[in-house]
Amino acid sequence: MTLKELREAKGLTQAQLAKASGVPQPVISAYERGAKDWRHMPLERAIALADALDCPDLRNMAE
Repeated sequence: MTLKELREAKGLTQAQLAKASGVPQPVISAYERGAKDWRHMPLERAIALADALDCPDLRNMAE
């Protein structure tokens, strides 16, 4: 699933995910639209997003 799909499945807006994860909303937007390559995401950021999305398996955040 994509980051956007995971976020939408949890019923969160980008702003809500930003608040829950500490990742700035513009950064979340950039990952979702492909302007930033999620494969180069810092591990701490990936963990923060995974925690906020209740996604313990980071492999679910692929693509």
